[in-house]
Amino acid sequence: MKQSLKRILAVVLTILMLLPAAFLFADAATTLDLPIVYVAGKYGNLYTKDNKTKLYPLNPSLGDTFKDHASELVSAYTASNSTGNWKTFADKIYDIVYSRFEPLIMDNSGNPRNGTHVLAMSAPKKKTSNFQLEDYMFTYDGRLDPYENAKLLKNYIDSVLAATGKSKVNLIGRCLGTTVMATYLTVYGASKIETSIFFASAFNGVYMMDGFFSADFDIDYGMVQYYLAYGKDDEGGEFDTIYEIANIFQTLGLLGVGVNKVNQVLEKMSPYLFPRLILAIFGTWPGHWAMISSGAYEKAKSVTFQDAATYAAMIKKTDKYQTNVMSKFPATLEKLRKEGMRIAIVCKYNTPLMPLSPHSDMQADGTVELKTMSLGATAADIGKTFSNAYITVAKRAGHGDYLSKDLVVDAYTCQYPDYTWFIKNCPHGEYPPEINTMFMEIFHSSKQYTIETNSKFPQFVSYDTSTKKISPITKPDSGADTSGGLSTNFFSKITDWIRSFLAKILSLFGGLSAA
Repeated sequence: MKQSLKRILAVVLTILMLLPAAFLFADAATTLDLPIVYVAGKYGNLYTKDNKTKLYPLNPSLGDTFKDHASELVSAYTASNSTGNWKTFADKIYDIVYSRFEPLIMDNSGNPRNGTHVLAMSAPKKKTSNFQLEDYMFTYDGRLDPYENAKLLKNYIDSVLAATGKSKVNLIGRCLGTTVMATYLTVYGASKIETSIFFASAFNGVYMMDGFFSADFDIDYGMVQYYLAYGKDDEGGEFDTIYEIANIFQTLGLLGVGVNKVNQVLEKMSPYLFPRLILAIFGTWPGHWAMISSGAYEKAKSVTFQDAATYAAMIKKTDKYQTNVMSKFPATLEKLRKEGMRIAIVCKYNTPLMPLSPHSDMQADGTVELKTMSLGATAADIGKTFSNAYITVAKRAGHGDYLSKDLVVDAYTCQYPDYTWFIKNCPHGEYPPEINTMFMEIFHSSKQYTIETNSKFPQFVSYDTSTKKISPITKPDSGADTSGGLSTNFFSKITDWIRSFLAKILSLFGGLSAA
């Protein structure tokens, strides 16, 4: 009997001795500390071959250049307005823009000319633990074919793995960076990727880019009023000084007559200004073609490449991305998920787009539409909420929990409703600091992180741009009145709107934030 008790006691003591180690192993199994490769939303500054002159962002700004040529623009506009020959005004605008962007234009094959490039990245730091979001930032030349940047990303990931001794990395991409990320995952798979986070993504298309490359501009009068009240130009960079353009338009008499006159001038100039202006700005950049949605791609090609034979090599590049990446990536993503790669999609909404296309009433973050970046969320138009009928049907169907409390977004229709988060009132270029905490939690989790994992990060949160804090959405907003009628200061506000509007046309996506 005593012998049996001794044996039992020995077993108990052994178990007690092993418990701390077991807890340690259990804790290790619930957290993963892997290097994080961040594919930035902004490509690096562009330099001349000798690295002595920074070509982009533009300095002096395009706004200052227009200011310097104000008298010429006024003269050209006056001549066109009196003769009906709008080629005169279009030529003057083109000549000014071309003079600034000419060094950045790619060749007919979509390759850099004259050695223009971004500065080389430094070698990844050697580190074995406590990895942070800012440790391994992948920067790139956003003009390049996404396939070229994906190859560079592969090489960078390999160098990070070599420097850290790990077999996998976590991957996060923002805006333009998600097109590089999507191409990497399409070509190289996810054998070296544990978790991928897509933040304010452009990999699924950007309707504003569709309009620019298709010369499809139409200023929506109702949305102008909403944009004046709630819009925010957050791209930064040269947009601050390009506001001088508005002063020119005021001199031309366009502001006083409002939106209709601007639409008429754009329509009259369009045959003479496009596709030349597109080609002069971003039309020769395969990297920006990667943001054209599948539905608009063919039209954009026909408008921009009217001499298709001359640009055959570049069209081959853009076709390849559209065919193999853009149109197939939702299926590619699902394949990689089933193979074990974890996914998180973080979106923004309730910041209106520039009201320059038929899509300007869609929910967006000011730059990218919610529907595309979320892979399918259903949303009420900007400034509105779902109808009672829609809400009733959603609840009866059993997916009312996926409706935002502000009654604006239905996450159920997303490709991954349980892995998709939404930040309200956060413009495209804003980066809520608390989101970094969420990103780190997602990366440290040993299993797929979901909207139920942590109540601190529910599916729908609102961002306060003044306090830089996020909080759960608990009720509908009062919304904006877009029913009609000009405010007393409409014409003073439209001055600011046209400033931003022209900046978007001339510098679309040129000032993306690095975060």
